[in-house]
Amino acid sequence: MNGPEGPVDAALARSRAETRAAFANRALMYAAIFDELEAELGTERATALMKRAIYRRGLDIGRKYRAAAEAGDLDEVGRLFVEGSPCEGALFEPAVDEAPERGRVVLRMTACPLADAWREAGLGSERVDLLCEIAAAVDEGTFEGAGLDLRFLDRQACSGSDRCLLELRLREGERT
Repeated sequence: MNGPEGPVDAALARSRAETRAAFANRALMYAAIFDELEAELGTERATALMKRAIYRRGLDIGRKYRAAAEAGDLDEVGRLFVEGSPCEGALFEPAVDEAPERGRVVLRMTACPLADAWREAGLGSERVDLLCEIAAAVDEGTFEGAGLDLRFLDRQACSGSDRCLLELRLREGERT
C-alpha cells in the first residue's frame, strides 16, 4: 500500500524535509561565514569575497543551461530551470513568469528556504536582504556562465515582495 500513509510517501516526505534542512543549514553557514569575514574585513570586502566564491560555484552549475542558451532556446532554459528545482519545485516554487519573447524570458521563484532560514534565525530584514544579495551570486554565475545576461527584476528579500524575478536575455550576437 502506498496511500497517504504508505512507505513511499513517508520516505518522500522525509527526503523533502532533509533537503529543506540542508538548504537551511547552507543559509546559516552563509550567515556564519559572512559574520566572521565581516568582523575581520568589513562589510564591503566580506560581501565581495562571498559573492565571488558563490559566483564561481554558479559557473559550474551553468553548464546544464549552456547548450540551450547557445541555441537561443529560452523555452528549454525555462524548462531546465523549473524541472531542475529541488523537491520537484517545492523549495523554491519556480515557474516561467513571462514566456520567451525577443531573446528574453523571465523566471519566477515564490519561495526561498534560505531567506526562510535567515528569518527563522531572527535576522532583520536588512541582513536578510544582504545575505540574499550574496546568495544570488550563484544565479549570476549560473546564467552568465551559460552565456545569458541576468538581471533581477524583484527579490523576495525586498520590502513588500513575495517573489524573485530573474530576467534572462540572450547575449548580442546570440539572439534568434
